[in-house]
Amino acid sequence: MTRRVNRNWTILVIILLGLLLRSGYTGDLYGSKLNLNFPSDYWDYRHASNQILAGDWGFADGVFLERPPLFPIMMAALGGHKPLILMFNQLLSLVLIPLTFVLARRCRLPDRLALVAAALVACDPTSIKYAGILMAEPLANLLLALAFVCLLFAKRSEDGRALVILCALAGALIALSALTRPSAYLLWIPLGFWIALARRRLRLLALASLVAPALFGVGLWKAHNAATYDNSNFSSVGSFNLLYHRAANVLRLANAVADIETVHDELTRRVAERRGTTEEDLPSDWSELRVYYRGISSADESALTALALEIFVENPLHYLLTIPVGVYWVLLPVYGSLYWLSIAWNAALLLVAVIGLWHLCRRRRWADLMFLLLPSLYFLAAALLVCTNCIDTRARTMITPLLAIMAAYGIKHLLNRRRAASASLSPPAGS
Repeated sequence: MTRRVNRNWTILVIILLGLLLRSGYTGDLYGSKLNLNFPSDYWDYRHASNQILAGDWGFADGVFLERPPLFPIMMAALGGHKPLILMFNQLLSLVLIPLTFVLARRCRLPDRLALVAAALVACDPTSIKYAGILMAEPLANLLLALAFVCLLFAKRSEDGRALVILCALAGALIALSALTRPSAYLLWIPLGFWIALARRRLRLLALASLVAPALFGVGLWKAHNAATYDNSNFSSVGSFNLLYHRAANVLRLANAVADIETVHDELTRRVAERRGTTEEDLPSDWSELRVYYRGISSADESALTALALEIFVENPLHYLLTIPVGVYWVLLPVYGSLYWLSIAWNAALLLVAVIGLWHLCRRRRWADLMFLLLPSLYFLAAALLVCTNCIDTRARTMITPLLAIMAAYGIKHLLNRRRAASASLSPPAGS
């Protein structure tokens, strides 16, 4: 009983530490008056929430093809007030800390190392930054963490009814996370593969229970987009980033162009040719171009994707050369005042996480290994597919609890080695 009380107090202290770090960063970023004086995705979300407040509950504005509606709904429910949105984002981010502890315990880490994993999430520079910015990450990441918890409980459930409920809840949470940020909309594929491998009994029931609600939620939004915008894709942001970020940087490197705006102008001209229009029909300003492509049809989006793929095929070497740049941005730095701190932190975190994965391999803990690794590889691949330098470690905030658990396993491995080395140096008893 005393041990449990001490554990709970420790978790509370870690949560308070996380609150202090997040509040301090937010105060430093915005100032006492919470001035929002830099561009970000927030402007899209604010426009979407204003449309909802104006009565657009059919999500007919083009912004909803780019930004799914769950976070704008949350903003609208809070009246669009920046202080309230910031406070709510902070709260959602803090809930990840005890959830990480629960995940770590379900991965069979002892209490002390599970607390270490929770502390890593509390102190993670990327998590600190994106808890203090008016964007969708805290809500999307919390929904994903809850889905992970459900799946770990489902893995060991012997009750068929509980298994169905837990897997269905996980699938629904994945769909809701995708409706907050679209990056998770295919996550049911690797997690479905994992649950099918991890379950010894009732695996087909577990797989169907997970996939059905995820597919329903994703399919419902795609059907909405097809009816509203004549575009059956889940979001238009992927094709825009694929061309104007991923392909643009390949073309910039291949042609040795210093100014990225020159590359954007060329891409706009080539898109106009594919669509059978003139370049003058498309906006020249970057921000206006993003708005123009918000609610595009499937045919227009296909033109963007086809042009991007054409550039990749024409420049395969330069495509490959941009991948290490993308890996660097996705895994190491975070934009802003935490830049250098985040590089040092993430380099150490990743090193210990790799040691943790090696520890699981040596112990043949394949189910735990795949649970931690498959979502991580999914989000890394998804980010590198469409962008190599337009995003920072924001691209891995969804898996921060999983990285923290990997690192906790790495710490466990290092401690075990240290104990073994100390035991080998100790003289035999009675000598």
